[in-house]
Amino acid sequence: MTGGKDLANERLFTAELFPSVERIRPQARRLLETAVVAFAERGYHGVSVRDLTGAVGIKPGSFYSHYPSKEALLFELQLLGHRSHHAHVRDAILAAGPDPAGQLREGMRANVWFQATYPLLTIVANSDLHALSPENRSRVMGIRHDFGVLLVAVIDRGVGTGAFDCPHPWLAVYAIGAMGIRVAWWFRDRGAAGAESPLSLYSHEATSWIQDEQFSLDEVCEQYADYALKIVGCASR
Repeated sequence: MTGGKDLANERLFTAELFPSVERIRPQARRLLETAVVAFAERGYHGVSVRDLTGAVGIKPGSFYSHYPSKEALLFELQLLGHRSHHAHVRDAILAAGPDPAGQLREGMRANVWFQATYPLLTIVANSDLHALSPENRSRVMGIRHDFGVLLVAVIDRGVGTGAFDCPHPWLAVYAIGAMGIRVAWWFRDRGAAGAESPLSLYSHEATSWIQDEQFSLDEVCEQYADYALKIVGCASR
């Protein structure tokens, strides 16, 4: 296993790894930053407490003054990722006005923006749910369900007004959600956190398949919004 010092590479902290966290001690924040990089690159079970504390520069025993367990640290990242993502998309939908097509467009744009802006957090939040205790996993899944309910409500309104032709809203939400999540794996905006991470080997390869074009984040958000509207059978996009 890679030593803790290798996790402390400053190149991974050139941009924000996750949304702002209030009332957190500096060492606890550093543990979160180190963990989101390490868990994204190696998976939760591939990283030890000693790896994390070695990267931060504290003794392994000091970890437990910040978090009662490694699983508690993962749970905090999971909550941070899911709550922040839900709030960002919800706010975009609320600001979009009453038109369901406009709401879905802005919601999808916000969804993709979040996944692309915080790719490592997105990867951890969607890859290591199995490592949580049943109680903690249930709390996270509750937030995911609320996100689905939010989008289904938009789709239902669109169906009700005749703007959408979507007989199975939840299936549409599964497709839209899965499509957005994968952006975290393949897209890297310039200056994004983890741009030199081993995880970016795939993104470099994947973007090379898009011949003759380099898409900005805004262009990717807009294109994915168009895809989402097609999935729900929007009459006019």
